[in-house]
Amino acid sequence: MNGWKTFAFNGAVGIASLGGGILDQLDLVDWSKVLPDGWGPFAVMAIGIVNILLRHVTTEPAAWRK
Repeated sequence: MNGWKTFAFNGAVGIASLGGGILDQLDLVDWSKVLPDGWGPFAVMAIGIVNILLRHVTTEPAAWRK
């Protein structure tokens, strides 16, 4: 797996987080229907674990370091 795929995953997570924050500020989404109360830390932990796993299967440096 190339380094750019890890970068793309992290970028997508960042964009989704930013979009979620904007939707939250505009009161357009009821987050309790998307993610039950108390599950936020587990979601963040799951994303962190996926990032660690992606970094371990990535064989090249990040895309901008070639």
